[in-house]
Amino acid sequence: MEKIGENTPLEYDCGILCDKKCCFGTETDGMLLFPGEEFLYQNIDGNLCIIKESNIVLPSGYKISYLVCKGTCTREYRPLSCRIYPVIPYINQSGRVDFRPDLRSLGTCPIVYNADKYVISEEFMDKLYLSFSPLLKEKIIVVFIEILTYQLDEASELLWKLIPM
Repeated sequence: MEKIGENTPLEYDCGILCDKKCCFGTETDGMLLFPGEEFLYQNIDGNLCIIKESNIVLPSGYKISYLVCKGTCTREYRPLSCRIYPVIPYINQSGRVDFRPDLRSLGTCPIVYNADKYVISEEFMDKLYLSFSPLLKEKIIVVFIEILTYQLDEASELLWKLIPM
């Protein structure tokens, strides 16, 4: 995560575009935590955020959690999903990981719903590849990314059915 550092998808704080909408979840939504990340937030102040179990269960039985933010955090303690938002890792047809816009952010993030105007910086993307390289050595992370890939494919397929041609 230190490779990403304070970088955001744009060359400036992207939160100014939407008044940091991604930081304000409800009790039923938040940012998915990568396997093992929930242990970093066990003792965090419940006034800042809470951890909940998602409906994602890995084949090993490991339950994925998510973090619900109350809108204020110490930026250096943000989970990986927050740091890479609005993109997610995706296993492409060649079996390699790349990064795609997270369709779950369509209603929130101008970078996704107005991609022509707000182009994600190359520096940010380079930092993502550097950051994920060591993570991909962990089987549990790869399995989690496979599930994210499946979910993105399903959402994309549904979206195409809803868009009139």
